[in-house]
Amino acid sequence: MSRKAFRHLSDEALLKHYRETRKPAIFHLLYARHKDALYRYCVQLAPASTEQLLGDLWQDILERPPQLDRQLLRNWLFIQVNILLSKQANRSCEAQTYNRNHQGTVLSTIQKLPAKQRNVLLLYVECRLSLATIADIERISLKTCRELYHSAREAVETQIYGTHRKPWQMQTIEE
Repeated sequence: MSRKAFRHLSDEALLKHYRETRKPAIFHLLYARHKDALYRYCVQLAPASTEQLLGDLWQDILERPPQLDRQLLRNWLFIQVNILLSKQANRSCEAQTYNRNHQGTVLSTIQKLPAKQRNVLLLYVECRLSLATIADIERISLKTCRELYHSAREAVETQIYGTHRKPWQMQTIEE
């Protein structure tokens, strides 16, 4: 089969076929589908080590394709990235150093958010995942995920635009 014949297959079907055949063209299709979203997500959480982290992830998938057990590949990828980022956060304070040195208002505001809020916001905005999928990745309830997203968004908007303005109060003019 040609590479074009595989384009219509789901990620999970492609991964299964890659696990059985180990054809590089099939792996390349999976890589092409997910590399940009994973990169955008990682670069905002760990900019200095994004390439190493993603390189290790893709190399591991290339050598030992995972068994998904009815899980979507996209979800599995973001769960693995979160696990790798958590391990890395325990080993270094890179994100804190980056926050002190970074000048961008929006990015620095996002970097200052608590980890769960930041992950939910980035997975929703950058990776275009649904809140239900994000709740699954973060292993929280949908209600909590929704609350984290709204509070993160409000914090960023407040930092950029200031506090919410109060409507003008009209004083009645006595005649």
